[in-house]
Amino acid sequence: MKKVRLVVHLETNGAPASPAAKWRELARSFPELELVRVATQEELERALPEADIAAAWSFPARFYERAPHLRAVITPSAGNESTPPDPSGRVPVIHATFHGILMSETLLALMLFFNRQLRRLLENQAARRWERDYLHASRQLRGQHVLILGYGNIGRRCARLLKGFDCTITGMKRSPRDSRLDVDADAIITYSHLPAALASADHVVLILPGGAETERIITRDHFRAMKRSAYLYNLGRGNCYSEEDLVWALESDLIAGAGLDVFETEPLPPSSRLWELPNVVVLPHASALYPGFMDLFFEELSSRLRELLAADAPV
Repeated sequence: MKKVRLVVHLETNGAPASPAAKWRELARSFPELELVRVATQEELERALPEADIAAAWSFPARFYERAPHLRAVITPSAGNESTPPDPSGRVPVIHATFHGILMSETLLALMLFFNRQLRRLLENQAARRWERDYLHASRQLRGQHVLILGYGNIGRRCARLLKGFDCTITGMKRSPRDSRLDVDADAIITYSHLPAALASADHVVLILPGGAETERIITRDHFRAMKRSAYLYNLGRGNCYSEEDLVWALESDLIAGAGLDVFETEPLPPSSRLWELPNVVVLPHASALYPGFMDLFFEELSSRLRELLAADAPV
């Protein structure tokens, strides 16, 4: 019986390593697979004519026509910038859904950093200054309103964690509320209702995808609509507002601060004003980078392979 050929290219610059032991375990779990690991994009392209399934961080659109037998592309990425859809619609792309497990903790850390005024605490420690009174002005998450723009898999996971702190959650998405999935949201809104929701939010979380539909979707009017005590977090993509507008809002004290993981240009240029603003925390597009990243990917990869192989099994 001919084996199903899985071609893998996951060793790229800046990506978490995929341990050899995990691949050996995967091969033992799926004896019907022929596992082919390649080291470069060029080797991936050469292997595609005989590939049945591909696992890769990056899979350019031109690759699909090189792979006549391809059943699916599986990627650890949550976005489609590096792994766009098949132009012909023939081959499905299976994006990872586990990122919210990791990114929700990053979001929580940023919220607590601002709420508890930890930057001032660190400054006091560096200056050996004992100061307690300012902490009376710190804030609890309990009872705060969190507005999550882009309420998909990652947004829902963030909401689940924050509900444990008794936050009020509003999610913004294009589709109506799904009672099976959106159980942690107190309300679901669409973009047209965004200004009213911004007026009451203590934390505004952007987990929007990239692309033309979200290009500059957040404007200066939206920053004006926010509470001056509110914080902005961007864990999605850097195209959803002009960074010049964000700097303007921060320097004008229209918002209290921002925790940013994604930017218009990455790496963030040294000349960017965002580096030096005291009410900004800059992360290097790393909100999902934890030691367990690849473990979670292998769990999901195994599940997806099981589904794909079961679909082809004889009845």
